[in-house]
Amino acid sequence: MGNDRTRLSPRRLSRRDGYLLTNSVVLAWLVLAVAAIVGHRFVSQPLWLLVHVPLLGAATAAILVWSQHFADTLLRRPVPGGRPGLAVRLGLHSLGTLMLGGGVLAGVPALAIAGGSVVAAAIAVHLGLLGMQSRGALPARFAPLVRYYLAAGAVFLVGIAVGVVMAVVRDPALTDRAVTAHLVLNVYGWIGLTALGTLVLLWPTVLHARVEPAADRAAARALPLLVAGIAVAALASAVDVRALVAAGMVGWLAGLALLGREGVRQARAMPPGTFAGWSLAAATGWLAVSAVALGVAAMAAPDWATFRASTVALLGPLVAGFGVQVLLGALSHLLPVVALGSPAAARAGAAELDRGGAFRATAFNGAIAIYLLPMPSLARCCCRSWPSGWRWRRSCSPCAPWSSAAASDAARARRPIGAES
Repeated sequence: MGNDRTRLSPRRLSRRDGYLLTNSVVLAWLVLAVAAIVGHRFVSQPLWLLVHVPLLGAATAAILVWSQHFADTLLRRPVPGGRPGLAVRLGLHSLGTLMLGGGVLAGVPALAIAGGSVVAAAIAVHLGLLGMQSRGALPARFAPLVRYYLAAGAVFLVGIAVGVVMAVVRDPALTDRAVTAHLVLNVYGWIGLTALGTLVLLWPTVLHARVEPAADRAAARALPLLVAGIAVAALASAVDVRALVAAGMVGWLAGLALLGREGVRQARAMPPGTFAGWSLAAATGWLAVSAVALGVAAMAAPDWATFRASTVALLGPLVAGFGVQVLLGALSHLLPVVALGSPAAARAGAAELDRGGAFRATAFNGAIAIYLLPMPSLARCCCRSWPSGWRWRRSCSPCAPWSSAAASDAARARRPIGAES
């Protein structure tokens, strides 16, 4: 009878299947991001759609999944609630983001505020669980990197609150100022801090380079500078002093320079030679360039309205150059390793995702550079569509291989079910 009961019990979800399921949420948001590029001209708030679907949707979903993965690994302690809890947080985030988008596009502030509150609840739970993990963890070399995730989550909650205030007040003068704080807190804070903390380990892993003790020290010294720079730049909106944006970006860039110096040393020892390596390097470069441009624009603008208008040009490098590219670069390395079940499958999946990597990375970043040049609106739309175009999906788009790679390579090199962990 006991054996019958064992045979009838449902099979436990494997580690590989868990990662495939959770990352399918990220892939769904990336598909919606492509749809937003195609259909943005037909909605009332096209700029909002083009920014928030890839960043609040895809990037945030990926952060919920992979920051938890790295926290579990670095702290050597599983998160309370495990995969079911992560699924609930992903569901809350997706529901809240869809509500927020519906409220903004339909002009219903109450729905937008409710959606933002649901997203904030998901992030608050995520942040609380990371704090619980950190307090009970044993000492480990890279455990302090989880502080980047904790700082990012705290900053993001403030950024969400700023967005809710803009939706409630709906005052153009206030919005001109608050948009800067919203941008700094959410992009340089939430996504930037998470990405930079992860790259301390992910970058040398992609390069197959050693992580010297100097990298640990640089990460510890950089975090206070990064957080202080974000705080100062965001405070500029509240105190009505644009120069503080520039001052904050200088501090933030100082923190980035500490991390970047170690990253450059690792790249000199083991130069990047994969799509993941080239994408992560280019994404960090766009983030740095955008920070410099933001500080310069703050000093040059005569008022907040002019400054806000000038920051629109930064959205392409920030959204596509940094946000989307760091996501695709990271996932192209991580997914084959954790989700394809065996070393043979991982190698096959990595080879598929790296196919035409140099050309795809060049085309993607070239399109962003061309987008920044003065040109008609239709030409800009073509630049936005080029990296993800259907016709060129196998040769140009960084997301192209996802359409079939994971399934085909897993089928060719999958281990027996009984051998999975």
